[in-house]
Amino acid sequence: MKSTFIYFLFFAFLLSSGSAIATPTLPELADKPAAKYKTAKVLVEDCPRKEKYCKGRRQWDDGSSYEGEFKYGEPHGWGTFNWMDGAIFIGEFKDGLRAGHGQQTFGNGDTYAGEWKLGYMHGKGVYDWVDGSKYVGTFVRGKMEGKGILTLPNGESYDGEWKNGLADGSGEFSKVDGSNHLGKYKTGKRHGSGIISWRNGDIFIGKWKNGNMNKKGTFQFNNGDKYYCIWEEGEMTGEATYIHVNGREFNGDPHSIERAIEDDEELKEAIGPNLGLTWYAIALEYMEKRDFSKAKENFNYAKRYIAPSSELNKLIHQQMKIINKHQDDDL
Repeated sequence: MKSTFIYFLFFAFLLSSGSAIATPTLPELADKPAAKYKTAKVLVEDCPRKEKYCKGRRQWDDGSSYEGEFKYGEPHGWGTFNWMDGAIFIGEFKDGLRAGHGQQTFGNGDTYAGEWKLGYMHGKGVYDWVDGSKYVGTFVRGKMEGKGILTLPNGESYDGEWKNGLADGSGEFSKVDGSNHLGKYKTGKRHGSGIISWRNGDIFIGKWKNGNMNKKGTFQFNNGDKYYCIWEEGEMTGEATYIHVNGREFNGDPHSIERAIEDDEELKEAIGPNLGLTWYAIALEYMEKRDFSKAKENFNYAKRYIAPSSELNKLIHQQMKIINKHQDDDL
């Protein structure tokens, strides 16, 4: 065989609560000749290597086998290859390599159905992981590249451009909290201009660097309020201006705004939910940086303005579970 058909499957999930997309890895499929098939003992071979075209079967002493069409002793045409670990490929071969169309079931239960070239997943295809993740799109030499949609087990999804197995280019990431980030990505993280939109109509327009909010950004809330702020690698600075729909302005971070409206119940009722979302967004930035202590602190700030029965409060509770687990692991 001119393909190793050996794979190393593992998962390198990134923390899904931040801006990074939790991308499961794909098996590595080499296209070079496998030494063991040069030296391994052949138990069954009923298709002579001197024949140009032949249908037959070949079996090695490790339990691997191929049955189908041959050309001068190499799998060529339609056939089925079985490995001793339970992996199986059914499809087209060319000069000993998977090429054309075919379906591979890997030893751990993952499946791929689509196009192949030189032994690699290459072209359009669908990859299903056993954990429920699913990618539908294009591949280049065994990696997600081009355009495609990745859906994760928790319902999150990324629809956009890929490069070397990671989100890279323009795309949209839909998260379990109901928010969507539409913008630029680089090596699996938000990088460049983008917009976050929430189900209630609030949006954030800004820029990111290596997954973190960076430079100027603007919250536009559904009641007409706006909050202009500056970020430095995921942390909001004090350079910020909150403009209420009635024209009043408040300068500074959310703490400054809280102090300015603490004696005005009407303003607190109007601005409170917006401050809650702001604290939530800040907390997620700390989750991205794995600064769980500060993330927890900001989630607690957000909870002061969020109804206990709200969907956002439930999401904060889920994030707190993640934080507590990581803090317990660090003890």
